[in-house]
Amino acid sequence: MPASRARSTYLANAVAGAPRERLLTMLYDALVNNIVVAEDALEHKDFYTLNERLLRAEEIVLVLRGSLKPEIWSGGPALMSIYAYVYNLLVRGNVHKDARALADARKILEPLQDAWHVAADQVLAERAAAPQGAPAALSA
Repeated sequence: MPASRARSTYLANAVAGAPRERLLTMLYDALVNNIVVAEDALEHKDFYTLNERLLRAEEIVLVLRGSLKPEIWSGGPALMSIYAYVYNLLVRGNVHKDARALADARKILEPLQDAWHVAADQVLAERAAAPQGAPAALSA
């Protein structure tokens, strides 16, 4: 089995077996990782990798935006605006080879990435501590 196919199979299995609370953190991890790799590619003038990674990052932002229901919670509209802004930064970084735009996008996303990890850890810990059959406070 070629390495790329094996990696795709592994990732598909990891996503399929992940708790719902981890799926969002996995998206954020992949998003930030793609930006970090793109920043390195830009520094080394590897424009193929830069484009490839930023297109992936843009796709992830679109998935995050598409899954967000801003009417459900008060922070939803602000997060939707952040996703739109980050998407524009990624496009600018790709089209104009703008290292500052990529750094700004990463600096915006890293605290969100950390916050979602903390939230997922909390939900999973509450679920593990709940008596059998009792729902965790934040589980959906």
